Amino acid sequence: MLQYVQYNQENIGKTIIAIPALGERKEIFEALAKSLPEFRFVAIDLPGHNNYTFHEDYSIEKYVVDIDNLLDQLSISKAHFIGNSIGAWIIQNYYKNYPKSVHTLTLMDGGYYFIGDYEEIEIGEIELPIIEKLEDLQEAINQQVDSMDKLPSSSKELFENYLLKNFTQKDGVFVHHSNVNALNTLSKAVVEKNYCIQQTQELPVLLLLADQGKDNKEEEKINSFLISNNYATVERIPDSYHFLPITNTNDVSKHFKKLTFLLN
Repeated sequence: MLQYVQYNQENIGKTIIAIPALGERKEIFEALAKSLPEFRFVAIDLPGHNNYTFHEDYSIEKYVVDIDNLLDQLSISKAHFIGNSIGAWIIQNYYKNYPKSVHTLTLMDGGYYFIGDYEEIEIGEIELPIIEKLEDLQEAINQQVDSMDKLPSSSKELFENYLLKNFTQKDGVFVHHSNVNALNTLSKAVVEKNYCIQQTQELPVLLLLADQGKDNKEEEKINSFLISNNYATVERIPDSYHFLPITNTNDVSKHFKKLTFLLN
């Protein structure tokens, strides 16, 4: 059984399934769910995340089967899928396996290219920090958020509070919520295998890109993405950051509403 949270569950019609970035928690979508009150919103933790491990199979393939089982359990026959970073690759893999269950795909700052085609990456092992003092954890988070100088103060405070809860106190120290084996399995998967869909026919696909931290091959990646996805729309969000659902909630909501309005 997956860990998930439902927002706006009084809505039994239009549904969003949301998958977070690697190392993040389902609660990263809380603000976005509040900005989309007309949608039933189901946010799902990645395998081995949020201090929860149900089984030791952390593969994307196993995960998408679990997602489909969850949809059956919740009596959801079809939904809009949103994925941030690695979540954008995962929802495409879900579509490959269960296309009839997908209304639209929204890829947030990820999923629009196969990493192995553009980067020669030596796959090293991810190591998680262990922090002894709460003050040190707070200082590190404050420094990270303060460096995001284009974020409004309200978003900074929200993001800081979220990041702080990414750590739990265990045996007198603060540790990250995710399982290191899960992190390594998932990060290696998207480097070694192409999960991107090709030629989506009439499936509406929205790609939202953060304008901070873009790389020098981004335009090439976008052009290739548009050739492969005939019904895709690309929007670059000004003054935006990688964790779009929590750092640029209003912009994501606006573009998502525009995408789904066209289907009505």
